[in-house]
Amino acid sequence: MSREETGFIQSAACIGIVLHHVTQQITGYDSYAKLPVSLFDDFGYLFTGLFFFFSGYGLIVSVRSKPGYLKTFLGKRLPSVLIPFWIANLIGILLHAVLYGRAGSAGDILKYLFGLKLINGNGWFFVEIVILYLAFYILFRLFRNQDIGLTLLLAVVGIMIAYSFHQGHDPQGSPSHWFRGEWWYNSTIAFAFGALYARFREKTDVFLAKHSGVLTAVFAVLFTAAFFFSVHMVRKYGYYGSTQGALKTLFSQMAACILFSSFILVLGMRISIGNRALSFVNGIRTELFLLHGYFVHEIFENVKMPELWRYAVILVLSIGCAALLAPGIRFVTDSLTAFLTGKKRTYDTLESGIAKQKRKKRLKFWGITAAVIAAAFLMWEFVPRAARYLLAEKEWKEEREALVNASVGEEVFFGRFETDRMHPGQERISWIVIRRDGDKVSLLCREGIAGSSYNQKHEAVSWEDSDLRAKLNSKAYLDMFSRYEAEHVVPKEGDMLTLLTAAEALEAFDSDEDRELVITAEAKAQGTNINTMSKHHEWDMKGYRSSWWWLRGEAGEKDIYAPIVTVDGTVLLKEKVVNKPGGAVRPVVTVDPSL
Repeated sequence: MSREETGFIQSAACIGIVLHHVTQQITGYDSYAKLPVSLFDDFGYLFTGLFFFFSGYGLIVSVRSKPGYLKTFLGKRLPSVLIPFWIANLIGILLHAVLYGRAGSAGDILKYLFGLKLINGNGWFFVEIVILYLAFYILFRLFRNQDIGLTLLLAVVGIMIAYSFHQGHDPQGSPSHWFRGEWWYNSTIAFAFGALYARFREKTDVFLAKHSGVLTAVFAVLFTAAFFFSVHMVRKYGYYGSTQGALKTLFSQMAACILFSSFILVLGMRISIGNRALSFVNGIRTELFLLHGYFVHEIFENVKMPELWRYAVILVLSIGCAALLAPGIRFVTDSLTAFLTGKKRTYDTLESGIAKQKRKKRLKFWGITAAVIAAAFLMWEFVPRAARYLLAEKEWKEEREALVNASVGEEVFFGRFETDRMHPGQERISWIVIRRDGDKVSLLCREGIAGSSYNQKHEAVSWEDSDLRAKLNSKAYLDMFSRYEAEHVVPKEGDMLTLLTAAEALEAFDSDEDRELVITAEAKAQGTNINTMSKHHEWDMKGYRSSWWWLRGEAGEKDIYAPIVTVDGTVLLKEKVVNKPGGAVRPVVTVDPSL
């Protein structure tokens, strides 16, 4: 439990939090199974719990062992938290202005800057820890009896958990607010646990050290059981249903959080962690914690890339950016701390000078590494886009000639879409001609190119009001057409892209077997349902990724079910509820090459 050792543990936890947020993006917040990395979906609050645990532990150990600790507490602690937080908020404001053109009013900018509104979702932890720091300072200043102060501090933690629990979630599409969302309370209990452990540390450590071998195994088993039980409770109840179910979820996660902290504690008595990489991250972990979210969400959320690339790009660029900003943030923090505490800022000694040179070398290494990763990513992502832009007219001329001469049942290329992230750029899409009406040609995508539910909510809905219809006609899908191709797309009932109705699906194919659908590698990666068994194939040795796929409901008819084509190619009207995930999306488009 030395400062260096706990710093290494928190650095490892910080990297875990980055991986957790990237995994959430890759799995669609646990919508798609990506074992074994899917475990990171449910591990984030445990990593955050370690930060709370060591914060509570550090406060109580310091106040009990350092005379006059409270005199300089605010001057030392608050700048170390608030300066990085405010600078990260400023970066977020600038990012939003540059990327989205959203600057906001002067009042909004000030609220975002100082954290009254959270432009940075990860900033919630810093707001909460400042509140806990202030509660600690006030209580231990008011009460000379430290046990009374600790008891009241634990009560504050309990009140904060209860209040946050009853606030619910942020409204959809709104910025993050204070005390909203389970991240505000499911790991906070670790702060109280760390403070309690620090209070009874002398007696507890004797027992823990004596039986550390057995206790490590015991806590490993208990934590594993508690973790998987908490995952089960999240799946079964979550935080969106009844209050009773949400409480069951909360208590299961709090138990897992306490047991995880306990396991790390006793494991630390058996082994020590630490290396040059963790030592480097330890010096920038606050900046890394705050900045990585911008790379995960604002910069790369809508950029398609191979999953391994996503981990590497976001992790390396986040570390590189944190390393670039950390020296400046540290200078401002140290200067403000010296001003508030009345102590002169210390300057480099020989040893600190050597350490500074080492940091410069590491900074250079991470800067070069980040530049190489960024350059490679740009080559992978944007060079194919530029090539497509330049070749779009030539591609359209080839497609136009094929469309003019194509007969019903033939296949033609039209547009591009991401079908395999392991290849740079978007791939050409093959369509089946299902109808010809003069110059107009109706095309059905040969493969399932994505996976989706028909509607997010479990409610009766018409096709016109469904989420899938909106998704098909969003920029994410319509970008499959170049500027030349888009000019020749003929909207059908106001939609550029649509689906077949049940009647059209029966008419377009001669048999159920012909109606079976192969899905793309990207659709499979999204968690689209696949089934290699079918009544037509005793065992599908061809490796076909066949899936059931959505059809369009009749106009104006609301239903809790949506029509589908099964993996065997059978058309069914009442098989899948509208919010069933994993159905393949097989678009239909009408093109008039004569326009």
